[in-house]
Amino acid sequence: MRTEFHQRMDVGTEGIPDLLWLQAEQLVRIALRDVARGKAVSIPTARYKVIVALSRVLPTRLVASTARVGR
Repeated sequence: MRTEFHQRMDVGTEGIPDLLWLQAEQLVRIALRDVARGKAVSIPTARYKVIVALSRVLPTRLVASTARVGR
């Protein structure tokens, strides 16, 4: 989600594809739905569910190097 968080940390966001950004309304709606369902962890949208699943099976070094993109 685009906020001033990255700017305050002095972290660039130009390397992050538009596909990965979520809208605040969408994120809040999904989070509230998951809270109502009693979920302790909320992973929004199918694309992030895929990313989390891949991060659990891919080699740690690959995941860490990919996570550094945009930082």
